[in-house]
Amino acid sequence: MIVGKTASEIFDSIRHLVQSGALKPGDVLPPVRELAGKLSVNRNTVAAAYKRLVTSGLAISQGRNGTAIKTHNTLPALEGGDPSSPLKDISSGNPDPARLANLKHYLGAIAPAPRLYGDAAVEPRLAAWASRWVNNDVNLDPDINLASGAVDALERLLCALLLPGDSVAIEDPCFLSSINMLRYAGFSPSPVPVDGEGMQPGALEEALSNGARAVIITPRAHNPTGCSLSESRARAIREILARYPQVLVIVDDHFALLSATPWYSPIAAESQRWALVRSLSKTLGPDLRLAIVASDADTSAALRLRLNSGSQWVSHLLQ
Repeated sequence: MIVGKTASEIFDSIRHLVQSGALKPGDVLPPVRELAGKLSVNRNTVAAAYKRLVTSGLAISQGRNGTAIKTHNTLPALEGGDPSSPLKDISSGNPDPARLANLKHYLGAIAPAPRLYGDAAVEPRLAAWASRWVNNDVNLDPDINLASGAVDALERLLCALLLPGDSVAIEDPCFLSSINMLRYAGFSPSPVPVDGEGMQPGALEEALSNGARAVIITPRAHNPTGCSLSESRARAIREILARYPQVLVIVDDHFALLSATPWYSPIAAESQRWALVRSLSKTLGPDLRLAIVASDADTSAALRLRLNSGSQWVSHLLQ
């Protein structure tokens, strides 16, 4: 039984119940109003205890479905299927190895001068090329950073700008690695259904009005449906995001170099925090962990702080 008169006491009580096995992974905690009534405390006291449970990783917020005890961490499923199977899983998103570039020539041409601590994190020539590439599509004079692949970029952006327990609007269905990343980083996924034209506007509006602090949008070659944003759908999404300028907008344009579908930007001019992520994994191979992150200056500064606390830069051998 949950007891306590303060947020700290309620938190400790639930924590003890979890550790003793009385509360099991997946168990839904009583609604805030119900527990507040039973304990004769203010609803804000229970809400504060629940928020601390989510922040500490003991529970997960499920929006309207309440707060539940978090399941035990297990190794997440990986995209790509079982390599020993004779079956070919075309849902994996893997490129055809026969069509990938032979990198032997380029690796042999790497400049012999070693890179040292304090050198520029992004190779200037790569930064210039990336700027020209994305400027054609966003026209927002973005800053350029690099990450070790698109999912790494998404994780670092969210962790740099959000707090554990924050709600993130994400496509339903969505890329397996993206949903795994959200769950293990402690964020609360807010699913937004996808149709043949992309994320459905009405459902996105509902997620944002319910407090989603960020949204991840795949504009082309959505995994697993393969759909791409239509011009009218991108416009509708921009109109919605314009009413929520504080929401972090992350555009995962992972198929940019290969897509024959036109680019329609979902980023609203009013959006204060945004990032366009473009990966080279589908073009040069999944093992080349490199993604370009174009963003506004404030988002870029937060991302750099996050990068500096970890790997600091993507190897210049890859750049």
